[in-house]
Amino acid sequence: MRVTTKAGQDLKRLYGADYVRAFEAHQSPQRLKRLIKYIELKPDYVVADFACGNGMIMEYIAPKVKLYTGIDFSELFIQAAKRKQESQGIKNVEFVCSQIRDFCNKNPERFDIGLALDLSEHVYDREYLDILKSIRGALKESGRLYLHTPNAYFFLEIMKAHNCISIQLPEHIAVRTPEDNIRLFKEAGFSETKLILLAHYNILKYIHPFSYLPAVGKYFKARIFIIAKK
Repeated sequence: MRVTTKAGQDLKRLYGADYVRAFEAHQSPQRLKRLIKYIELKPDYVVADFACGNGMIMEYIAPKVKLYTGIDFSELFIQAAKRKQESQGIKNVEFVCSQIRDFCNKNPERFDIGLALDLSEHVYDREYLDILKSIRGALKESGRLYLHTPNAYFFLEIMKAHNCISIQLPEHIAVRTPEDNIRLFKEAGFSETKLILLAHYNILKYIHPFSYLPAVGKYFKARIFIIAKK
C-alpha cells in the first residue's frame, strides 16, 4: 500500500511495535495450513507475498518453490520476518521493505504467484484497486493472485459494523462482500476469478454447516478466498 495521505499516515501508525508483537502472539498455524491446499505451488515457481507481515506463511511456501519474496511497508515487520528466516534456516527467501506499487513497478512480469493474505481489509477501495493493478503487472502472463480476507456478510462482521457485540479492529477499515472484491478484481484487469467461501478458523468453524441453509446461509461464511488469473 502507498502511504501518502493523512489517512494513510494514520493507518501506518497502527502497525507499530505493539501491533507487530500482537500479530506474532496470535498467529494460527491451523489457518495458514488450510490455505495452502488452495494454492498451486511448483518447484520452479517464484512467489511474491504482498503485505507479508512477519513472514507468517514463509515456512509453508518456501520449501515448495524456487524463491519466496516477502514485501511489506513496515520495517518492523520485515525485521521480524528476517529473524524468523534466520531462526528456521530457510535459504530461498528474500524480504523487501517497500510500498507494493513501487516494488511491482521495479519487478514487472516476474512472479508466477502473488499472495495477498489478510491485506485488502486494511485499505480503502482506491488503494486496493491500485494495489491489484500493480500486482497484476508484476505477475507473469500465466500468473495467479490468491487473496484471503474476512467476509462482510458474516454475521459477526455485520455485528461489528453496527457495534452490536464486538468493536471492529481499528485496522480493518474495509471489510468487503464477495461481490465487491470480485468487482475490484475485474476493474483491475484480471481475466478470471474463482471464489471460495471458507469457515472461520477458530471455534466459530463449527457453525459453518449453517452456511448451507437457504436464505440465511451467506451469513455463516466467514472468510473469502479468491483465485484470480492475470
